[in-house]
Amino acid sequence: MKVLYDAAPLLMRSAGVKNYHYAVLQQLLATIPAGQLKIYPYLNGIGKNLNERSNYGRWHTLARLVGLVLSNGYHVPLSRPQASKVDLFHITPHVYHPPNGPVLTSMIHDVTPLTHPECHQASTIHLFNQFVKQTIPKLAAVIVPSQAVKQDLVSQVGMQATTIEVIHHGVDEDFFDSSPEQQATARRSHELPDEFVLFVGSMEPRKNLLRLAEAHGQLPESLQARFPLVVVGSAGWHNDEIREGLRRSRHVRLVGYVSRTLLPSVYACATLFAFPTLYEGFGMPLLEAMAAGTPVITSNVSAMPEVVGDCGVTVDPYDVQSLRDGMRQLLEDPNAAALTAARARVRARGFTWERTAAQTWAFFQKSTGETT
Repeated sequence: MKVLYDAAPLLMRSAGVKNYHYAVLQQLLATIPAGQLKIYPYLNGIGKNLNERSNYGRWHTLARLVGLVLSNGYHVPLSRPQASKVDLFHITPHVYHPPNGPVLTSMIHDVTPLTHPECHQASTIHLFNQFVKQTIPKLAAVIVPSQAVKQDLVSQVGMQATTIEVIHHGVDEDFFDSSPEQQATARRSHELPDEFVLFVGSMEPRKNLLRLAEAHGQLPESLQARFPLVVVGSAGWHNDEIREGLRRSRHVRLVGYVSRTLLPSVYACATLFAFPTLYEGFGMPLLEAMAAGTPVITSNVSAMPEVVGDCGVTVDPYDVQSLRDGMRQLLEDPNAAALTAARARVRARGFTWERTAAQTWAFFQKSTGETT
């Protein structure tokens, strides 16, 4: 079996989606016999993963992005030469016009442009709707990161459940292994307080930051002052009201972007990780915090209960009082919080990229009818 894997996300500035594809490809390239896996669009290797920019050089990146524009906008058959030599083409939504011939599969991280359109930019909604109408009908099967996304594809898109394979994400090993020296560097670099409640994610409506700040602001003043809310993440979108609301909060600190190198240590420094988002297809920050040994409070909707299990506190993300009470419970009882965090860390060990990649390759084999 020969597979062509669409790695267009590696050409872009991205975090979660890019990190997923990089981790899976890294494992596949290390375990699959040479010649069975090719990378689209005409990429040799996966480079070093860089969230801030493309993994490849400037001209290498530009040439391939121009090719994608020509392929998607003008139907230039960019993928045909590579796709004609494989049995399966695993595409992302960056491929608007997949070729005939190989079996087509894809990875769908979530369907929030359909379930939560108010949380997205118009361009994102348009492109996802186009993917649903034009590309999904051509797919033999898809991978999703959670049962929650599988259920949404069935109910929102009308896909057959038998064509949807749930394969959980993994978590990088360094999230388990932050040293005291690395944590000290993170504290100095971002002027982190000794104790704090942490949120990690882009500043956009789906992340529910205003309710989180409101819940934090309803904690007793002593707890707010002792455990300020530290918000880490990129700028996001639709966030003018969010940013203004956070800036008005006395005990909220906006840190902004943190490098991938320091991120595990930032998690490890936190007293509590709060992740009450309105929807997650999986919720990588939640798993990363669990790996770092930090107690977590998260939402009881979408994929988050699937990830955290009984190793954290789950609340209704629309209920500010429940969120406040959940945070207070963990902050005022450090012994219980430590026990919960220890169980979460053990649970996080079960989410490995090795397993994700092995299940992904087995999915490819199943999709092509290969049994060995």
